[in-house]
Amino acid sequence: MTVTDLLQKIKANLKQRKTEIGMSMVEGRMADLQSYHKHVGVAEGLQQSIEIIDETLKKLNEEDE
Repeated sequence: MTVTDLLQKIKANLKQRKTEIGMSMVEGRMADLQSYHKHVGVAEGLQQSIEIIDETLKKLNEEDE
């Protein structure tokens, strides 16, 4: 498994978790406003992680060229 493959798998797992959080929110599973805010923060952190992986993959591809 290459580094690129590993990063792609991590990215897919992050996207899956973000989707699960979104579905929980849509389905009204948040116990209170504090839980809602926590999950919004976690989802934002996951999105930032996905963006960092994208940037890293882009840099790796540029170095390979």
